[in-house]
Amino acid sequence: MEQRTISLLDLRTDGGTQTRKVIHQSRIYHFRDCMLEGDIFPALKAKFDGDNFWMYSGFHRYHAYKIIGVKEVEVKFEDGTQEDAVRAALHENHKHGTPLSSEDLANNVRIAIELEGDSASDRQIARVAGVSHPFVAKVRRPEAKKQQLAAQKEKKIERQKQSVETFPNKDEKNGAVPDDAEIKAAEMALEADQQAMYKLLESDEPLKTANEEIKRLNHLNSQLEIRIQGLQSERNAAVSLVKQLQKQLDKKK
Repeated sequence: MEQRTISLLDLRTDGGTQTRKVIHQSRIYHFRDCMLEGDIFPALKAKFDGDNFWMYSGFHRYHAYKIIGVKEVEVKFEDGTQEDAVRAALHENHKHGTPLSSEDLANNVRIAIELEGDSASDRQIARVAGVSHPFVAKVRRPEAKKQQLAAQKEKKIERQKQSVETFPNKDEKNGAVPDDAEIKAAEMALEADQQAMYKLLESDEPLKTANEEIKRLNHLNSQLEIRIQGLQSERNAAVSLVKQLQKQLDKKK
């Protein structure tokens, strides 16, 4: 690249070579302050077509120079057309300078499509714009991205459905559901055993103390059982909700 001092007025900035969506005013005034303090900045960059210097790098510095009244600046340039300058601009800000926003990158994609044509592949556009080809696809086909997100959501619901298991309602040994009489008899037998144990424990002072602790632990155990039952109900409700969502998805297919 050749470098020389050029009048600021000789630099062309109107050829679409500024590919950002916006110029950051805060960045311009920061550069202005640094310039006034004596900081030396890199040369601007341009393509020269024999008549015009198409600037493609250093727009924030360019505007800062204008603010402080600089008349001439250092410019690195090489032969090239206005279109060459646009192509160079698409890659320049990936190397240094103010990071590109998502809007800037999307704008790069749209500019690259104009340069390469609508028939160009996503990978070809990505090489010109300096982005990934999935990002190009998202910009070119936003509806496809929405469908992809919907598919991912559907898969997530399906995984949740497969991972949730309902609590069994049947006896694991024989598959039979105990009737009310069996449950009542079991409760009465357990209560009789507990009463007999309580009488034995209360006959001796140390055992009486132990008995009180047992009662306390039994009470705590009852509270925990109630909580477990509540959690079982919540889980079963979650299962029911997943099934309802699955039915809604099935209807949309």
